[in-house]
This record gives sequence, structure tokens and C-alpha cells, in this order.
Amino acid sequence: MSSEIIGFVFFFGFFILLLGAILLIAYLAARSRKAKQNRLLKELSGNVEFEAFVRYNSGRQQNKFLKIKAFEGSGLIYLSGEKVYFKSTKGFQHQFDLRESKVQWEGENLVNGLLKWFSIDDGTEKLYLNVETGMFIFHTGGNKPTTRSIYEQLALRKASLK
Repeated sequence: MSSEIIGFVFFFGFFILLLGAILLIAYLAARSRKAKQNRLLKELSGNVEFEAFVRYNSGRQQNKFLKIKAFEGSGLIYLSGEKVYFKSTKGFQHQFDLRESKVQWEGENLVNGLLKWFSIDDGTEKLYLNVETGMFIFHTGGNKPTTRSIYEQLALRKASLK
């Protein structure tokens, strides 16, 4: 065999191996995140009107230019009465009173990978949220909520409390 063919086979094999490693890491991370989310879901109690898995950024993280991921972590947001609860898979949690909080559509953010975001802010904590899509950033599930539908449910509930 000529050295060009050997070089091409070596390069192609290395490329396939590298791609496989990246996909394996993404798969294992998504599986771990899903297990953590299921634990959060089992902790729900009381009158939960709706829940959704989301990715989040805190206010200070959202507009950072240099970061590894477009989101800080993932978690569960749920509505019960006049309160919106957020629990992250990392242990962070916060409760928002819808009467006192501002729910705002943020739209796409170039710094955060062209994902659509909404925010909820109660004056002490501001979270930017978008729907958890799974292993990749693309929304592939027909029965999953969208970022827009989560925002609209919260905005409608807030409007009904006035």
C-alpha cells in the first residue's frame, strides 16, 4: 500500500474514533442527567399543576461570553398555586411567588447557542430558562413542551392572578 492510503486510513480511523468518543460522552452525560431529573420528579408532592424539565442559567452566567456550555445546568420547574418552584440537578433550588415575580420572554441569545430563553425574576434571584431537549440541542419530542409553551403557561397564570 502506498503511504498516502495508509495516511488516509489512519486519519479516517482517528476521526471516527474521536467522533465516537464525543458521542459516547454526550450519551453518558444525557443518561446521567435524565436519572437525576427522574429523582427530582419523584420528590414532587402536593398540587402540581404542571412541570417541565429545563436548562438554566443564573443571571450572572447568562451573558458571559466565554463558557463551555450554553447553560449552567438542568432542573425541574413546576407550578403549584401562586408559586413557581425550581430545583436543579445540582441541588440549587428557588421558589418564585408569581404575584411578585417578573416573567419575561428573552428570545434567542447568540452567546448561548441560539437557544430561545425566558426569564423569571423575583428581585432576589433571576433565572434564565429553556426547555430540556435531551442529548442534543434540537427539540425532537412531539409530546415535550417547548420553551415558548412553558413561558406562556407561566405568563397566563401570572395574568390570572391580577
